[in-house]
Amino acid sequence: MNYRLLPLLIATVTLLSAEELKADDKRGFAVNFGVGTSEISDEDGDDTFNGSAFAYSFGVEYRFNENFALGAGIFSLGTADDDFGGTETEIEVRGGDFVMRLIVPAGDSVEIFGLFGGAWYTADLEPGGSNGPFGDTAVEFGLGLDIGSGPLSFRLAGRYFDGSKDEAGALISAGFNYRF
Repeated sequence: MNYRLLPLLIATVTLLSAEELKADDKRGFAVNFGVGTSEISDEDGDDTFNGSAFAYSFGVEYRFNENFALGAGIFSLGTADDDFGGTETEIEVRGGDFVMRLIVPAGDSVEIFGLFGGAWYTADLEPGGSNGPFGDTAVEFGLGLDIGSGPLSFRLAGRYFDGSKDEAGALISAGFNYRF
C-alpha cells in the first residue's frame, strides 16, 4: 500500500466517525463471505500474463454508523494459467486486506457501497517456485450491493487490486454478509 495515502485514510475515518454514532440496528460487527471469479494480470517487458480462476473472500468488519465501516479480510484469486514468455505458467494469488466501506442506503433493504483500502499478497508460480517476481502490496478499490433487511444480507461485490510491478487482479463475487 502506498503509505502516503495513510493520512488521507485516517482523516476520512475521523471525519466520518466524528458525527454522533446512531443507535441503529446496523452498527456493530459483521462477517462476510463470497465466491466468484478472478482475473490476474502481469506485464514483464513485452510478455503479458492474463488468466482467470475461481476465487473467494472472507472478512470481518465493524460498522460505526449507517454510512461507514472498517474491515479486514483474506482472499484468494485462485490459480490462473496462461502462456507467459513462451512457457505455460500457473500463478496462484492469495492475501489479505484492510478496507473502509462507504455505504449509501438505497431503500429499506438495499445498500450500495464503495470500498477503498490496501492489500498484501503473495503468489506461487509454476514453473518458477514461490513468489518469483510477485509478493507485495496493492491499492484496493471496489463497489458492491447488499440486499436484505435483517441481519443476513446477500452481497454482490467487485474489487480491483492495483499491485506493484505492473501486477493487477480483479475479483467479482456473490455471497453473504451477517451482522451480529
